[in-house]
Amino acid sequence: MKTKLCILFLLLVLPCTLVKADTLNYTVTLAGAGEDFYQFTLSNTGGTGSTLSDLFLGLPVDISDVLTATIGTPAGWGNPNGGLLFFGPDGRPSTSFIEWTADFSGVDNVQIGIALTGFSFRTLQPINGPITFALNSSTSFDTAVPLASVPEPSPFVLLLFAAVLGFGHVLRRAYAR
Repeated sequence: MKTKLCILFLLLVLPCTLVKADTLNYTVTLAGAGEDFYQFTLSNTGGTGSTLSDLFLGLPVDISDVLTATIGTPAGWGNPNGGLLFFGPDGRPSTSFIEWTADFSGVDNVQIGIALTGFSFRTLQPINGPITFALNSSTSFDTAVPLASVPEPSPFVLLLFAAVLGFGHVLRRAYAR
């Protein structure tokens, strides 16, 4: 019985601890005059296996609702120091995109284990629906994660808590006999 519990525990916990994915988190604050301010943090956790040099956002909002003059750029990512910035309507109605590309020298690329802030923009209306992103010209998209005011526990902590509860239940049943 003990061996089965150990195997079950490893099957539940190991996949969650081994998964590595680059992440894009964001916050939304009111900017006044009916505008919302979106600020993004790009974290290179090693999911792509290399440095990050390109961030593409898919936005479920019309480009006319994005104040393109307010698009913020980190150093070397589409500002006077280098890099490129693109934005415009996307292929579907009421969708748009913003793309930041780091300077071609590679100096401003996001190294593994590093996070970069400074990606931002303002909108005339709140964005309803998920903001998606792709990295380094990839065609596979992930969903950007809005940061809550209260930090959420990681999946590993939740699984560990569930495993401890389950193990305690098994021990209680074993000693009750």
